[in-house]
Amino acid sequence: MLFDQCYDMVDDEKPGIDHSQQHLANERTFLAWVRTCIALIGLGFIVAKFSFFMVEFRLLMQQEYSSESNRQALNNAQSQIDQVSYLIGTGIVILAIVLILFALKNYLGTHKSIETQLYSPNHGIIYTTTATIVILSLIVFMYLLYVLIVNL
Repeated sequence: MLFDQCYDMVDDEKPGIDHSQQHLANERTFLAWVRTCIALIGLGFIVAKFSFFMVEFRLLMQQEYSSESNRQALNNAQSQIDQVSYLIGTGIVILAIVLILFALKNYLGTHKSIETQLYSPNHGIIYTTTATIVILSLIVFMYLLYVLIVNL
């Protein structure tokens, strides 16, 4: 009798069954990735344009340092900071582009597995994203530490 009940439950799961809850959850997950990528693009733009702030800061610092050698050293250091700021900002935007492509791939794969009823979680994108963000955060931390040391 127990076997018959289990068989009936399996028999009820026909290909035409409504999976709207799973599809809606899949769409919400994809939209969360889109929001994250939009935020990363904004952050990348801000970091890349951080050099504008640094130019203003450099002008203020030059007024305090009157000797030509100090001004030249400050200009060289600020030039390097500007370049690093631009590279980090561009890297963040590229990361956002890669993440949205992974999110789209994950969304389409999940959609297909929901339809075929063969869903298994994909942990690869979670591990890759986490590792990438940790590495990028360490790079930004080292950059900010470098800026602090140069401006002392």
